[in-house]
Amino acid sequence: MLPRSAILFLLASTSVFACSVPVFRYALEHWAADPYRVTVPHGTKLDGNFKVTTTDVSKIELRQPVSMRNEEVIWSAEFNEANVKALVDSPARQQIAERLGAGESAVWVLLESGDKAKDDEANRFLDERLEYLSGVMELPKLDQQDVKNGLVSVPGDGLRLAFSTLRVKRDDAAESAFIAMLLASEPDLREIEEPIAFPIFGQGRVLYALVGRGIKVETIDRAAQFLIGSCSCQVKEQNPGVDLVMAVDWKQMVKDQAMPGQKLPELSEIADLLPQTVKIDGGVEAKTADTTTKFDWRIGLGVILLLVVIRTLMKLKR
Repeated sequence: MLPRSAILFLLASTSVFACSVPVFRYALEHWAADPYRVTVPHGTKLDGNFKVTTTDVSKIELRQPVSMRNEEVIWSAEFNEANVKALVDSPARQQIAERLGAGESAVWVLLESGDKAKDDEANRFLDERLEYLSGVMELPKLDQQDVKNGLVSVPGDGLRLAFSTLRVKRDDAAESAFIAMLLASEPDLREIEEPIAFPIFGQGRVLYALVGRGIKVETIDRAAQFLIGSCSCQVKEQNPGVDLVMAVDWKQMVKDQAMPGQKLPELSEIADLLPQTVKIDGGVEAKTADTTTKFDWRIGLGVILLLVVIRTLMKLKR
């Protein structure tokens, strides 16, 4: 039997690591993506989460982060502009980043098998189930202390429960590096010729793979529940998932979501909205209209000054 001191320690540890913030949101704000190891020719500059090694060989080689304990080259290509672009970013990853930036809980990438009937059926089933879950699931209620402690930068009503799907063709050259990362996220995926679904969340982290007939109600629900459930452990390495290369400024994305831009009217627009001196028939200027106009211009001047101050403060905060 554990001594009382040990029990108290375990309880204290649990309370430290548990929080009310949904996993997908905590991951977006706090789980920085591990760097992928890449070998490139001397002088190459790359954006994204990379640990770069240079070489004299005119070739690109990509390996998983050290945390994956896999020394295998998961993707290689001749060094040229197109392949560097495919390594750093791709249309699919851009769409994923845009959707996560818009507040979606996760983007489910469906890597097609090449069998149209199978791929269409898998996509239809995935779409329908995720749409259903978005309507019946509820986000956990945020503990205000977690907000005060900086565990989340948005209030509860600022979070969205939303899932979407994105189809990727397995032979898409522009997605070759991205596909290699997905297939390396679990052993033996490259040998499977079935549609595979990958829920992606946080700072470009794939939860795990749902393969072929494994794309079913139970597995989809389990993954969705984990993603929107309270983050029971804040240590990334003790949670399922593998990071991907994403050329995204995640800190700025979080800041933009926490302080959504509210477009203030331009000063010239304000001036146009203010009352103007009117003239009565015969070209005689009305005294009452002139008096009102002068009074409103004083108010308008105050509004303009106030907006200048607000704009300055918003810039300072950013």
